[in-house]
Amino acid sequence: MAQIELTRSSEYANRLRSIKIFIDNEHVGSISNGETKVFEVSEGSHSVQAKIDWGRSNIVTLEIGKDEKKSVKMTSFAKHNPLGTLAAIYYTTIASDRYLRLEEY
Repeated sequence: MAQIELTRSSEYANRLRSIKIFIDNEHVGSISNGETKVFEVSEGSHSVQAKIDWGRSNIVTLEIGKDEKKSVKMTSFAKHNPLGTLAAIYYTTIASDRYLRLEEY
């Protein structure tokens, strides 16, 4: 069976909160700080998105073959932005759709 492996980086921001994982717009579970989870899926095209309260990630679309595993890494705005409180305000209001970041690796 095909698999999607999702790794959440270990970060100070949101470290005590679980982030919900959606595959093909269906809630499939949650992931904690620094955790890696594997989700079994059928072969074909799948979309992956993460959500935490008001914040969400970009949508990553994966084309997965039979018995293939695709890996996705999740980070938050805090990992990529040194502006601290200013960045937090921006990403929790105007840019809530970029609060989390997913990328295939």
